[in-house]
Amino acid sequence: MMIVTDEQMKQDWYDNLTKEYDERVIAFAHYDAGGFGFADYDEAQNNIDSEDFLVYTDEEADEAVRKEIEESVWAFNASFLQAHTGVHADVIKKIQEMCEDANEPLTDMIKDFDHFVDDAVSCDGRGHFLAPYDHEENEITFNGITYYIYRRN
Repeated sequence: MMIVTDEQMKQDWYDNLTKEYDERVIAFAHYDAGGFGFADYDEAQNNIDSEDFLVYTDEEADEAVRKEIEESVWAFNASFLQAHTGVHADVIKKIQEMCEDANEPLTDMIKDFDHFVDDAVSCDGRGHFLAPYDHEENEITFNGITYYIYRRN
């Protein structure tokens, strides 16, 4: 006679689930369910694959926000750029009239880009740059790993 315990069934279910889905998908599915409904793993996978949502570890979010900031320096407030370049805000505004073409020259003027990124994130948070839908950074911890979630659209 074979006896199957609840713990064995739960472990079997979890093992099968992790064979089919990455842990970040599982974490996001539970975040998306909000504790009120059934976690839809296929929908979570689709949302991540389509980049409607970004799901990052802390280190991945730091890398992504740096890249996003690198690509949008031209759009920063002129007084913020003045503080990091030493160039008067009126001059920066003139350069910004070039829109995206102003990105490289403005980036070159920044004295300490690491500090610039840290200051931008400190002022506005990573969600401001990574979550254009609502500018929110949400998080969920799954198996001891914290994932940060950003809604893109």
